[in-house]
Amino acid sequence: HRDLHSFPTRRSSDLLLFIAAMYMLVGLTTSLSVFAHMNVFTYAMVLHSMTFLVVGMAITSESGDILFSANESDVLLHRPIHSRTLLLAKGLNLIGLALFLAGSLNFFPTFFGLAARGAHWWFPLTHIASIALLSVFCSAAVVCTYGLIVRFLDREKFDNFAAWTQVAMSFLFVGGYQLLPRLMQHFKGLNLETSPFLLPLPPAWFAAVDAIGSTQSAQHSVWWLMIIGFAATGVLTYSAIGKLAPSYGEALARLGETRQRVAKSGRAPHQPNGNRSPFFRWWMPDPIERASFGLAAAYMHRDREIKLRLYPSLGSFLIFPLIGLLDRQTGASPFIPLLTVWMLGQLPIIAMETLRTSSQAAAADIFATVPLESGASVFLGVRKATIFYLMVPALCLASVLLAFVIHTQSALLLALPGLVAIPIVSLLPACMDTYLPLSRSPQVGTQSAKNTTLMLGSMLAMGILAGVSYVASELNLLPMMLAVEVVIVAIVYWALKRHIQKRPLCWD
Repeated sequence: HRDLHSFPTRRSSDLLLFIAAMYMLVGLTTSLSVFAHMNVFTYAMVLHSMTFLVVGMAITSESGDILFSANESDVLLHRPIHSRTLLLAKGLNLIGLALFLAGSLNFFPTFFGLAARGAHWWFPLTHIASIALLSVFCSAAVVCTYGLIVRFLDREKFDNFAAWTQVAMSFLFVGGYQLLPRLMQHFKGLNLETSPFLLPLPPAWFAAVDAIGSTQSAQHSVWWLMIIGFAATGVLTYSAIGKLAPSYGEALARLGETRQRVAKSGRAPHQPNGNRSPFFRWWMPDPIERASFGLAAAYMHRDREIKLRLYPSLGSFLIFPLIGLLDRQTGASPFIPLLTVWMLGQLPIIAMETLRTSSQAAAADIFATVPLESGASVFLGVRKATIFYLMVPALCLASVLLAFVIHTQSALLLALPGLVAIPIVSLLPACMDTYLPLSRSPQVGTQSAKNTTLMLGSMLAMGILAGVSYVASELNLLPMMLAVEVVIVAIVYWALKRHIQKRPLCWD
């Protein structure tokens, strides 16, 4: 058989190039906003907000593998490497990834900025400097967050707290990006007079660098934004490398130690796969499927690496209903909170792609020796685990939030076409190649590239479906559309599942 964990090494560079091209396309679309007669500060604020979201989400999802890689313990911990040197090297790794993504995203906007009102020919040079500073700020913020966690928490509490901290950071990144258009609407555009209201927003700090460096005159108030940006970046960088490095070295040594679990007497350990439950036996009559369900459930509940890569994606699913709560008094359209329901289709895909990767990918060679004719049962078990433990709770929580945001039944009905399409979307990870959990070694940038690609692709598909649903609702044809969609989904679902089950178990 062929080595399972050599496959991602060959494809990681191609995937990064693909995501760079996709980011350049997104940046090109965003740069067209300059023709709305924006001044330099407003245009730079839009670019930095978008970069803050993308770079922040990317390094948040990658930081667990970069800062706390389990494979490095046997190689590095016994060598005389100072903890500050080790943390600096890992921080530079994060900064390099952030610069790569930010540079791809701002490639076209850097030159389109010359058309902004008040810009001069040296705007591209100033914007490159401000984007680099923003990348350093995001990386230093993530490193400081982990440094504080490992300093005050022991090994037992680190896993869950670090995972949920990533959820909070993702929530802040997405929420900060959504705050920008609301400020623009409230102040009828962003200008330097509104800078007191922009003081807490990091994108405004670095947009001030563009405004001051690209215009011949800048108001006195905008200088405070730039000073805050430089000061915050310097303080975070110094705190991360100068103050938190010793705690990081000690925590890294503790994380490399094998933790012994002592079973409590008189009580059997909890089995997440529910093999003895009649419901699970009815839902998954295939024992291989039930075993795969239990394997995925155990890793989602207990494995630190899986949680650090998976949990940050949960934050973006809750921000839209909360934004709807803020917009409810203004009479805003219910389309924004309904995006949560349409985005739920991404959750199983992101979870299954996350479960493909493991630092112990060599153990996946066992799939080459077991008597399996197809990987369909393994995939279906993992798929049902992501649906049962992630999508169903997220859907229930989103429904509760939407009940407070949307009060009209016709608006809630617009969510049904997206829900009907989720079963098809969740089969996509196994349509192109054989899906095997924990069979690929982690590569820097691969996780964020996959998540971004899946998010953009599924959002495009769901957005088209949402548009068709809105038109059908306006024409009073939504019930007929739902009936037709159910029939089409049933046929496509049967065809895709049959295709997955017939594919033999093989690897490239």
